[in-house]
Amino acid sequence: MSHGSAHGFNVDPRLLYDGPEFEEFCISVKGYLSARRDRGSCATCALSNLCQAGFEHQVSLVVDGEDPSLTKDCQTAPSELTPENLFSGLTDEQIAFVRVHVPGLNKESDNV
Repeated sequence: MSHGSAHGFNVDPRLLYDGPEFEEFCISVKGYLSARRDRGSCATCALSNLCQAGFEHQVSLVVDGEDPSLTKDCQTAPSELTPENLFSGLTDEQIAFVRVHVPGLNKESDNV
């Protein structure tokens, strides 16, 4: 479902999103943004393959009348939040992006 639609709404970041409104957290800007913003920059972002799937899931949740939060009731063990685990499965480009945009990871992950 990467460049089609979620429940019939356009979710392709290269085109204008036409679905229900909700707030989406953006790591790059370190804050919540409107789902209906210009998402063009998302198409070329290093984390686009991760965020796009999350965005589509959030649209599906909103359409189904559920809370669009991807972290609600999320329980993560502290051991899962180490830089090694956070970077697991990411490309070098994605790791570099996360190190720049997530405060505190640079110092903690120098040995990663």
